[in-house]
Amino acid sequence: MTFESIIGQERAIRLLTRILENNRLAHALLFTGVDGIGRQTTAMAMAMVLNCLKPVGTSACGVCRSCKKVISGNHPDVIIVKPSGTFIKIDQVRSLRKVLRFAPLEGGRRVIIINDAHAMNLEASNAMLKILEEPPNDTYIIITASRTMDLLPTIVSRCQQIPFRPVAVADIAAALGTRSGLDADAATAVAVLAKGSLGRALSADAEKWMDWRKDLLERVELVSSESTHALFVFADTLARDKDRLQDALDVINIWFRDILICRFHPEKILNRDCMEEIQRKSEQLSVHDILEIIMAVSAAQRAIVKNANRRLALEVMMMRMSSAFRKSLHPQGD
Repeated sequence: MTFESIIGQERAIRLLTRILENNRLAHALLFTGVDGIGRQTTAMAMAMVLNCLKPVGTSACGVCRSCKKVISGNHPDVIIVKPSGTFIKIDQVRSLRKVLRFAPLEGGRRVIIINDAHAMNLEASNAMLKILEEPPNDTYIIITASRTMDLLPTIVSRCQQIPFRPVAVADIAAALGTRSGLDADAATAVAVLAKGSLGRALSADAEKWMDWRKDLLERVELVSSESTHALFVFADTLARDKDRLQDALDVINIWFRDILICRFHPEKILNRDCMEEIQRKSEQLSVHDILEIIMAVSAAQRAIVKNANRRLALEVMMMRMSSAFRKSLHPQGD
């Protein structure tokens, strides 16, 4: 849980280290970025640094009594507030204000970590704003959120913002190989779909996910030969699986991206466990038709994000994909 253990966030860690070295730590920090990229782990590492009894430079030692309490979640001056159900509610912030009336119990620095602050309702946000306006001495507040636009502008303006970037595919794949024992090709395949979220990759059931991807791509392979009715059934199946729909479209998009890039830079293929199949498809399809398929999938993704009718968007995508397939595989017509 030290700064050195944070994966793929070198820039954010460098900023925090510089702030500590120059003794310019603001009373409130705002960590922004998608879930699973290390915001909350870094907040805990910061709490350790601020309370460590034997710090090493700007890093916590990780072994002193205070560090062990933070790691175990038992430090009385490190308080974590997180959503109770869907929201962080006003009662949670009121309880926090009561605690802040008293000095830190261990006489050091008190650290308040507000996880997923974008889940604060309006009443809770206004109550939190009052804490930020008049923070007690020796108290530091670390707020984590997906985006600044999900918070009150007055909260954002009172915090020192530290943006967290999506973790690189190579870093996620390396972590999967070390912690989950996946081979390099499978780890890369899972890492790509994690969209920069190390937490998401580590929590995934890799074997189950690989089987799902295999079934999906086999179904995509049939698009070139199936009837319109069968294509619409496939579209309906995808549309009904709402939770995995964007993942499914990402898999399809990356698959055809690999088929395209195989012609020019095969060393950059992401689905490396399927090299032979990708090379075969790359020889069958024209560049124009591969691009048409990629654009069809991307258009469906954009439409679905904008709350268009999922089934209709996917039916249009299927028809465009089928047309592109047929042009390449049957250039003389259907």
